[in-house]
Amino acid sequence: MTREIIDYGQFADRLRAWQQGRPRWELLDAVQREWGYEDPGGEPGHSRWGGENRTDGIDWDLPVPVALNEWWDSPVNSFAFDPRLYWVHTQWPPTISELEAAADSGLVGPGGDRRVCVFMSEYHYSHEWGYLAAEAELPDPRVVVSVGGAWVVQSRSLSEFLTQLAFERLPAHYGWTLRVRRATVDADPEIVRRLTSSYRELGLLPWQEMGTDALSYGAPDAVIRHGRGPGADFAVVINARTREALVAVAETLGVDWSGDKAISPPSEVPAPLEDLGPLSLTQGDADPRGRWTVLSRGPVATPSVPGAAAALVPASGVLRSVAADQDATTLVAGDTDGWVHVLETDDESPETISLALHRAPVTALACLELDSGRRLVLSGDENGVIRYWSTRRKPLRTPFARRRTPVRALAPAQLETGPALAAAWADGLVRVWDLGSDAVAGLRLGTGIRFLGLDADGTLHVTDAHGTSALRLDPAKLWPHRDLQLRLDGVDWGSLWTARGPGRMIPDLIGKVASDDKKTAMDAVHDLYRLLVSKEAASTAAVPAIPFLVELMTDPDNRSRSTLLLLIADLADVRRARGGRGDAQLAAVREALPTLRYLHDDPESSIRWAANELEQNCAASPVP
Repeated sequence: MTREIIDYGQFADRLRAWQQGRPRWELLDAVQREWGYEDPGGEPGHSRWGGENRTDGIDWDLPVPVALNEWWDSPVNSFAFDPRLYWVHTQWPPTISELEAAADSGLVGPGGDRRVCVFMSEYHYSHEWGYLAAEAELPDPRVVVSVGGAWVVQSRSLSEFLTQLAFERLPAHYGWTLRVRRATVDADPEIVRRLTSSYRELGLLPWQEMGTDALSYGAPDAVIRHGRGPGADFAVVINARTREALVAVAETLGVDWSGDKAISPPSEVPAPLEDLGPLSLTQGDADPRGRWTVLSRGPVATPSVPGAAAALVPASGVLRSVAADQDATTLVAGDTDGWVHVLETDDESPETISLALHRAPVTALACLELDSGRRLVLSGDENGVIRYWSTRRKPLRTPFARRRTPVRALAPAQLETGPALAAAWADGLVRVWDLGSDAVAGLRLGTGIRFLGLDADGTLHVTDAHGTSALRLDPAKLWPHRDLQLRLDGVDWGSLWTARGPGRMIPDLIGKVASDDKKTAMDAVHDLYRLLVSKEAASTAAVPAIPFLVELMTDPDNRSRSTLLLLIADLADVRRARGGRGDAQLAAVREALPTLRYLHDDPESSIRWAANELEQNCAASPVP
């Protein structure tokens, strides 16, 4: 599929059309989506009360502008879902700044209220953003920014400011980036002439942050920022949705981009979808890894759900999906507005519980009563989000799982190994979880799946438009690292330390190293590098982590073997460590050395090289 090219040279026209009365957050939503931000599902992880809140300096008689309240409550507020994209601090309620608008600034009329209500500050507190107290009653007032000890207008409205802030931050995360230093631009003034003659301004006011005074221009699939102020280390910054678009702008400006590290790739890359054909299973088919075998193929068998489940959706809603647990004591229905409706029929006073769990139509539902009596409800939606919760508890804020394609079917069961869940997405991937250990297997079965069923004996029923296949699952091969996951939970990682704080992230990262998705596994190894590797043996979490890493290294199907082996080798490189920590860390790796020596004969040269590094590091003696 060819990606749509968006010409940001036309953005000023879009901005004017929006300013003339389009829905307040329509442009923000569009900008975020165009650059790759996706609604993560679930609930925001950061609330308006989670910023740098103060108890003094607040004028409680001043109203908070409608637009600011709306932004905090809006599902398109990407800051609330992922603040690290922004590197700003928020203030709620807005506080009165000690710096007032100057009488001669033209911001306030004679005798007017010159106070400023601050709602956000730059990460290093070098400046603040606010709105005039005199305009607090307006639904969408102007935004001013503190520059050089004075307030100047940053944006024509709060909603425009928050859209511009997203434009300033998100492209650096989701796009390709080329930064041109001021010295380069000063040495070649033609770069700026080519910029202004080749591209149109976005129509936004110059961005005033850290003395940059940056004016932005639009190009096909790219934006170019010209930092004119003394604080702009990079006089020109190009962000593009594709590498090709960035190179086209660089060539137009006459900027050299040929260096190996001149162009930075996106740091936020969505997981790829599967490229699978239609489901095609026949009796006797088997997974190459022995995880499943097709026992039979028969006519279409749709799940049977009591008709009372459909009645749970109010008359105002449109039914989309229904489910019931194994005894039909829990009925569930989902509608096109993202609501999930649950009724426990055996309750003394049955009452329907309705929750807005999704921001897209509910496409799949499942529920299960565990041996403990606890009842689980799972729901999937058109955006690919799965929510997981117990009927007697609040739903988890974060999604259980998310992929960028609709959820097509869900099926839970109580297996001999414990509760399990199967989920199918529209691209043909089926994932099967062991809920007790969080071990997961990805089965690439094919597109067109309409229903899933999971029996207590481990039989997975997969239904498409032409029939139903019964697959016998082998839990031992399906989740080869299930026991490892359970043993990870037995370590008190929170009491151990990494190079960046407590070790609570370690078990999750080690679990991801076992992923059958190569990028997920590689990213986890790189994160473990940053947390655990130190020649000073500063990490107390490294020693208990080493046996788990070695165990994963012996798995021939591991997708990160060469990098993982280098991680283990570097954990032995503690020659400068002082005290017993270095000795213990080196001893832990040396203990595993006999288990890994067979890798000297591995067919992959990178594995053989890493095995040699491991041997050399283990042979060295730590220096006290």
